[in-house]
Amino acid sequence: MIVVESGKMKAGAWVSESRNIFDDYKTAFGKEPPMITGIAIMTDSDNTGESALAYYGDIVMKSL
Repeated sequence: MIVVESGKMKAGAWVSESRNIFDDYKTAFGKEPPMITGIAIMTDSDNTGESALAYYGDIVMKSL
C-alpha cells in the first residue's frame, strides 16, 4: 500500500491525484512489476479506530 493523502487538511475538498504505478512498484519492491491483474482504490481507518468517508470520481488508467 502507498499512502497518497492522510489527515484532515483537505477534508471536504475534491483532490486530484496522479501516480506512476510502475515507478511506485519499483520503489516499493526494488524490481519491475509483473503484468497488472487488478487495482484497489481504498479508504480505510482500521489502524486508527476512526471513521472514514470517501467519494471517488472518474479513475483513468493511461500509458505514458
